[in-house]
Amino acid sequence: FLAGALGMPMWLRLARRFGLRIAWLLGILFAVLAFLWTLTLGRGDLFAFGIVCVLTGVALGSDLALPAALRAAIGDAAGHGGRREGAYFGLWNLATKFNLALAAGVALPLLSLLGYEPGAGDAGLALAVAYAGLPCALKLAAGLLVMFAPLPEAAVRGPSNPAPKHPCTRPTPPAAAARC
Repeated sequence: FLAGALGMPMWLRLARRFGLRIAWLLGILFAVLAFLWTLTLGRGDLFAFGIVCVLTGVALGSDLALPAALRAAIGDAAGHGGRREGAYFGLWNLATKFNLALAAGVALPLLSLLGYEPGAGDAGLALAVAYAGLPCALKLAAGLLVMFAPLPEAAVRGPSNPAPKHPCTRPTPPAAAARC
């Protein structure tokens, strides 16, 4: 969590530069790439696992900062700024709890399907798939939702990357305005 807190300013800078959607997609991709490394780890790879923990902690910073900002941008774009933040917050928390339940509801049967038996000798593949493969697949699925979700313009572009202005929206001389 310390790495997540320390990484938050980086994700906020990326959001200002590229917009919330792109910054969060970068965070998702970073988290998946960092966590997939656990598939290669073996017993006793403590230093490598520590590096994975730090890298995924940095990626966690994007999950801590950007969804809340995105939720606020969606509420503002819907005209609910200052009136329905509690409802948005509640729905987001409900979705988060549902995701945790879904992960447990999928991981445990998946372990059984892959032949995992507690205390049995070789359970490496089954545990690796449940511990790293499944979360990465779910994270990538979430990334697809973020990528293709209809989001307000404020969430797509950062303030330092504003939407291009149509020439007719700028003050123009009367002769140029006639062409609009």
